[in-house]
Amino acid sequence: MRKTNKMGTGTKIVLVLCLIVFCGSGYYLADYFLNAHRTQQEFAQLADDGAEKEGRDLSALYQKNPDLVGWVKVKGTRIDYPVMQTGREGQENPDPEYYLHRNFEKEYSDAGTPFMDAASDIGLPTCNWLIYGHHMKSGIMFHDLVKYEDREFYENHPTFKVSTVHVSEDGAVTTDTGTYQIIAACYSKIYSDDADVFKYYEYPGITTEDEFNSYVSGVKSLSVYDTEQTARFGEQLVTLSTCAYQTEDGRFFVVGKRIR
Repeated sequence: MRKTNKMGTGTKIVLVLCLIVFCGSGYYLADYFLNAHRTQQEFAQLADDGAEKEGRDLSALYQKNPDLVGWVKVKGTRIDYPVMQTGREGQENPDPEYYLHRNFEKEYSDAGTPFMDAASDIGLPTCNWLIYGHHMKSGIMFHDLVKYEDREFYENHPTFKVSTVHVSEDGAVTTDTGTYQIIAACYSKIYSDDADVFKYYEYPGITTEDEFNSYVSGVKSLSVYDTEQTARFGEQLVTLSTCAYQTEDGRFFVVGKRIR
């Protein structure tokens, strides 16, 4: 007698559900990476619009969106993005995290746009400008920042560039492009308010020598390797920060000082 292989109703249901989940997951992943590609292309166009031979001219982009305060570019990575800022006194938008999930055009975007902490002030000559960006699994935004956990990558890419927008009293817009030498690459996390530890994110704007020295000492102690570089009061600092997954609420950040 020939045996027949009969599949129970329950088994069929499970297989159908698995197929639905598989197809749904595939569609979600395809949509996710398609959106990431589209987002990257949009920022690439903005980069072309603001490029010039000796740095950047951000005046035209500023006219499109006055929340623009700068541009950050890191060689060897995909990081080549505008930097936005909201929440400062006198600004129209009071939400300091407005660009957490918005693009340059102020439309919703999972990836958001890198933005500067509201307490950072590009008008001050000695301070720390703290810039946040998402760590997207697609590889865009500040995903590539964690490449700096590798000392060899740092040695091949020891600097990054930040351009800043400056508006004069008569409304003229100029761009200042600086090169920043990395002094520390660090893992950290968001701690509870009562935790007695160094919290790098509590130094978004530094105006005193004591604050400056405390910050430099703190980030040097956290650095995953010795860059053999430090900073002294009076030098401009920029901190690039993103999420990391070494622990709950983990963070990875890179600190650079302006050298030219």
